[in-house]
Amino acid sequence: MTTHIDRLRLNILFETLNDETFSELKKKLSERRYSSGEIILEDNADGEDLYLLVEGRVKIVKQTKTGDEKLLALLHSGDFFGELELIDGRPRSARVVALDDCIVATMNKLDFNNLLFRNHPFALRVMQVLSLRLRATNNHFISELEKYAFFSRMELHKLEQLIEATKNVNSTLELEKLLKVILDTALHIVDGDRGTLYLVDEEKGELWSKVYIGSEHFTIKLPMGKGIAGHVAATGDTINLSDAYLDPRFNPKVDKKTGYRTKTVLCMPLKNKDDKIVGVLQLLNKHKGLFTRDDENFIRALSIHAAIAIENARLYEEEKAYRQIREEVRLAAKIQLDLLPKTFPEINGYDIAGKTIPAQEVGGDYFDFIPLQDDQLAICLGDVSGKGLPASLLMANLQATLRGQSFGKCSPKDCLSRSNSLLYRSTSPDKFVTIFYCHLDTKKHQLTYSNAGHDNPFLLTHTKKIRRLKKGGIVLGVLDKYPYEEESIKLQRGEILVIYTDGIAEAMNSKGDMFGEDRISALLKGNQNTASEKIIDVIFEAVKKFAGSAPQSDDITMVVVKRL
Repeated sequence: MTTHIDRLRLNILFETLNDETFSELKKKLSERRYSSGEIILEDNADGEDLYLLVEGRVKIVKQTKTGDEKLLALLHSGDFFGELELIDGRPRSARVVALDDCIVATMNKLDFNNLLFRNHPFALRVMQVLSLRLRATNNHFISELEKYAFFSRMELHKLEQLIEATKNVNSTLELEKLLKVILDTALHIVDGDRGTLYLVDEEKGELWSKVYIGSEHFTIKLPMGKGIAGHVAATGDTINLSDAYLDPRFNPKVDKKTGYRTKTVLCMPLKNKDDKIVGVLQLLNKHKGLFTRDDENFIRALSIHAAIAIENARLYEEEKAYRQIREEVRLAAKIQLDLLPKTFPEINGYDIAGKTIPAQEVGGDYFDFIPLQDDQLAICLGDVSGKGLPASLLMANLQATLRGQSFGKCSPKDCLSRSNSLLYRSTSPDKFVTIFYCHLDTKKHQLTYSNAGHDNPFLLTHTKKIRRLKKGGIVLGVLDKYPYEEESIKLQRGEILVIYTDGIAEAMNSKGDMFGEDRISALLKGNQNTASEKIIDVIFEAVKKFAGSAPQSDDITMVVVKRL
């Protein structure tokens, strides 16, 4: 104890004391020991002692409202602490923690005050030390303010750069142009020489990018996991290289081919708001020094905006493609409509009409009226398998085929047989056509027909009975050289022929019930004295009312031939 206390003679607080005063003082001191990390004084606690540091180091810290711990001072042996609480009588203003195993001597408040009031040199020394500490604190505070101001300006500058970069990457919706804008922006911010922006193609499991050489651009592709960019795309890691040639993932062949020398590399993933990797940004050769952590942080902040801009550009391209398809479908629908009869045959003694409503903009149902020689009219109604554009293309093929076979002295069965062979050779096995085809002799009032797998038409006789026309054969396009049959019937006055597609009979309501053939038969009987076009409207309206809110699932087409 005596040895440790004697060392206090060198304490900065006692430098002005004479030996007699110090000898009297040291009898009143107590020794204390603290382990490394132990709290010696707690913030906001009452202070009753002055602490004189004999051996070891202590730190004086203050915890902020945000939970951070700020270092106020670092004291070594020969220094002291706890004096302010004895002078102003207020609670401790900071925490004191032992950094090493420490030995301290303590002086109680009474002895401290006595020495302070009775010993003028000691009081002066206390004031001098406090003045030095206050100056040091002021300088430290000013230095911290300057640092804070500097870093604030830097952060503000980065924020301004990020805002400007965000504006740049949202300046266009054209994907190729956007990729170049993002790359140029990133290179400008991190002061890189050149780089590549890859996009991820999940379906193909690869990266792709556009590389510009002069005014031309080329597409390059890279498998996922291969090379530096492929590794980043597969793992989501950030790769920051000070010497690319020391990394085994780097491929020097590109440098050898182009004559370029890659040195530093910063390669980072571009992630969207869902943390999904949509691309990889690879930057090369920082002009001054190495790519820094600040560069990484900036690219990381930029990546979310870049990823969103890329996804928006992709959606925009998809929307453009969709609008183009819609326009092509609209044109296809117009062309298809032009293929169908624009007017109905005006034949003395007959009332003939036809109508089709496709389930989509274009459909696979087809009807036609083909004038033949010698007062003959070919009437046909077909249903191509499927719906939409594929069905409409096959329908156009069917029309051309039938019209080509109709001219000349070709019976309905022979016309279907030849058309079947042609379709069989020009279509795939999963495509087929059902069709009802007939010749109407308007002088002899004779109908000769052949039915290729189509719904059997209704013939409402003059006796108000329903007859179905079934003679014919299988659907067109599935079996080559098939022999079709035909039948001839005499049309009496008042008799009505109704040819229709299965979209009418099979139309369903929200309960899953079908419209059915019985309803068609009943509506036909109830409208025997109605005009042909009106009969079609009545049946179509009944189908629409029956289906209710259920969407139209198939094309609906009908031809009505009525002998007056």
